[in-house]
Amino acid sequence: MLEAAFLGIMLFGWERVNPTIHYLSTILVAVGANLSTVWILTANSWMQTPAGRELVNGKFIVHDYFQAILNPFMLNSVLHMFFATLETSLFVIGGISAWYILKQRHPAFFSQSLKIALAVAIAVAPLQIYIGHLSGEQVYHYQPTKLAAMEAQWESSPAEKPADWSLVAIPNEKAQKNDWEITVPNALGYILEFKKNFSEPVRGLKEWKSEDRPHLVGLIYYAFRTMIAIGFFFAGLMLLSTLQWLRGKLSAKNVTQQRWLMRAWILAAPLGYIAVESGWIVRCVGRQPWTLYGQIRTVDAASRLPASKRHFLVWD
Repeated sequence: MLEAAFLGIMLFGWERVNPTIHYLSTILVAVGANLSTVWILTANSWMQTPAGRELVNGKFIVHDYFQAILNPFMLNSVLHMFFATLETSLFVIGGISAWYILKQRHPAFFSQSLKIALAVAIAVAPLQIYIGHLSGEQVYHYQPTKLAAMEAQWESSPAEKPADWSLVAIPNEKAQKNDWEITVPNALGYILEFKKNFSEPVRGLKEWKSEDRPHLVGLIYYAFRTMIAIGFFFAGLMLLSTLQWLRGKLSAKNVTQQRWLMRAWILAAPLGYIAVESGWIVRCVGRQPWTLYGQIRTVDAASRLPASKRHFLVWD
């Protein structure tokens, strides 16, 4: 309600309300949106790692709402989504600024807005990669079937040996193998930061029955890699732009000459949205076949009540 109430003022109030009121409305929309992020990701995290619950006479009961809210996935998930939306916004602002710079329209103003977005991205881009890495470690510990699908790993990698990392592959679900792939030896074990003796195995999809593991492995595998590639592209663009800034190339006088760099920023503008959607594909398609991971199957969560038996409220 907070977000909805002030969204109209933010969108249509420019030069119609006091500038202070417009600015406060924009802040309140942001606060409302981030409150939504907290509760949406908290609820979804509980679906990924259900906590504070028990089965009583065949009924699923939440007995501790604080445990449910503070479930194992909650903190990293909220932070990962928060920084994803922030990073997306920064590169949209940077992309719009770059477009105006290329058109040589108000270069002094838009070089400044580009540098503001870049200054924040210096902190956000690497931090987002780190939080994503922590989320990946949690997936290994709490949702090993999802990790196996994310990596299109069909065979288990034994303990005492770091698992290989699949760089690119063509998963074949019917044959339960990859028809073609390029791997980096031992890399997945190092990415997951196992104990120094690598005593923890990485389980492959064949460890589970077909009905107990996610399908659409190719979608999950490439959605994950799309998200990762965009994250590193953002970090690389941030680093290159920072170096140019330090060399004085982003000043109002010189920035119009950085045409390839500006084109890269324009390219980056929509990529954050693609990364966010890819992340949600990994998160929710990778959770299947469970609505509540390991507890309630998606097929059982759908209502079996026929339409003729359902009752609807009709307001006169």
